[in-house]
Amino acid sequence: MQSTLIKNDHAQAKAQPFHPLLKSSAYFFGIAILLAISAFSIHLEVIHISGNVGEDSLVEQLQEFYLLIVGTLFAAVAIKHKAQRNFAILASAFFYIMLIRELDGLFDQISHGFWKYPAWLLATMAIGFAWSNKKQTVNQLVKYTQHRSFGLMLAGVATLLVFARIYGMGVLWQGAMQENYMRSVKNLAEEGTELLAYSLILFSAAWYCLPELFKKKQ
Repeated sequence: MQSTLIKNDHAQAKAQPFHPLLKSSAYFFGIAILLAISAFSIHLEVIHISGNVGEDSLVEQLQEFYLLIVGTLFAAVAIKHKAQRNFAILASAFFYIMLIRELDGLFDQISHGFWKYPAWLLATMAIGFAWSNKKQTVNQLVKYTQHRSFGLMLAGVATLLVFARIYGMGVLWQGAMQENYMRSVKNLAEEGTELLAYSLILFSAAWYCLPELFKKKQ
């Protein structure tokens, strides 16, 4: 009996190191597939659809779709888990506001710059809710920063808000192409980088939110 237990323990100890490797491999293939979908959407738009990445392009629509999923994932966590509600509402509102900004062309049909009004309203409501229990909000945010997906989220948001903005500046591409400057090339580089950032953000959000949604309600 004892020898059987020792053998089982030895087998489990021997097999255990492979589990993290399999999990890491699954994460790699997951993000690789997502990035491939994003990259092929750019190919499809440029080669087979319009030849350019404009406001109503497949790339723009995919960016908006990714943002919608991310905002909805965090909103679902807020609904299901009271212990994470304050943080999750802030996160959801942040990405929904980014979605509203991406849809500025749609809101401009009402009035130029109209997107600012629903964005400010949503921001005020989310911040007000989080501020109503500051200590709980801070504790939930701290807990989120300790999750392994947080680093990837930081990388995605920084790529979107910093790198893509600087990399997509017209002066850079005018300097690179000189008299052969084409705005369509500049747009392709900028929107492609933004789609990369949104892909990282989406994967990070799914990494955190999906396991939380499968947990028992808190």
